[in-house]
Amino acid sequence: MSANIVPFPKPIPPRTQQPGSRQQRRDKTMRHRALPLSPEQTAASMAVATTARPQPWSAEDHAAHVAIVVRIAIRSAKRRGVSLQSMLSIPRGWLLKLCDEGDPTCLVVRDWLMGNRAHLPDGFEEAVSTASINEEDA
Repeated sequence: MSANIVPFPKPIPPRTQQPGSRQQRRDKTMRHRALPLSPEQTAASMAVATTARPQPWSAEDHAAHVAIVVRIAIRSAKRRGVSLQSMLSIPRGWLLKLCDEGDPTCLVVRDWLMGNRAHLPDGFEEAVSTASINEEDA
């Protein structure tokens, strides 16, 4: 009786993360070998480093972010109670940061969550309760 023995494949070593482009790999190799970079290569590396910075948000992106934070705040208030502590810590930080920046919508929502009813517009509580009833029906 004979049996065919099949060896297990050799494990593949984990891949180290390499720079994305061929030029970046070449520059990294040259730096590793202590070879000087040409002025063009240095300028290209600097251009990649300077363009990778985060860009400021557009007005539409900012408005969408505010809408998301307010939606999270209202939903947290519906589910957990009307208080600032009812929000999770990360969205609460976003809300407070937007309030520090002076966003009027977030200021109204923060005042509502903190129980300060003096600065709330007329009908704010009814609008939130109506919105919650409409969402439950859908």
